[in-house]
Amino acid sequence: MTNALRRATAAAAAFTALTTAGCSSSHTAAKPAGNTALPTTESTTSASLRPLPPGTSGTPPVSLPAPSTVKTQDPDAVSQAALTIQWTMDTTIDTSQHDAELRSAAFLEPHYLATIKANPPMAAPGARWIEWARHRVYTTVATQPLHDQRPADSPTMARRQWLVTVTPHGRDRWTGRPVSSTVFVTMTRSGTDPWLVSAITVSS
Repeated sequence: MTNALRRATAAAAAFTALTTAGCSSSHTAAKPAGNTALPTTESTTSASLRPLPPGTSGTPPVSLPAPSTVKTQDPDAVSQAALTIQWTMDTTIDTSQHDAELRSAAFLEPHYLATIKANPPMAAPGARWIEWARHRVYTTVATQPLHDQRPADSPTMARRQWLVTVTPHGRDRWTGRPVSSTVFVTMTRSGTDPWLVSAITVSS
């Protein structure tokens, strides 16, 4: 469901990879149950494709976390805020989820943000996104912390696991099926600086 980065082969393997990957980025498209494709903005190496155009200015019609309201010394709060923003999409202003990812810039580590910016989607966002666009959809996001085994936080690195559920709402009063994904977040910081997200991995 997200742009340009790699699909984890399984939830356990993905989280194991996060424990050794440091600040490497791995942000991939989520899938609902039954392997029905979600809106996806995966990149391709085909030179014949051009990046999708960016979305237009504006914000979705839902409240989004603002840096001034998030406890940036709390990795739970930072990871939850970033995921909420990245999965809150609006087909009337967004071309793909890439636009939502960029809206979370305040919570992203600079190199990770640069990677996202450097890898705009190169393929059409898929049949589901087209369906959403037909209904002029915006999404709402629910996050639930998961507590599988994870490394203990260090002074400069923390990892969190979330269940992210996205519900599409059409402006024509249509509501689509909610879609849930397990998402792994790595955060880093220097000293006592605020935590920033440095990698996101979504299980297949």
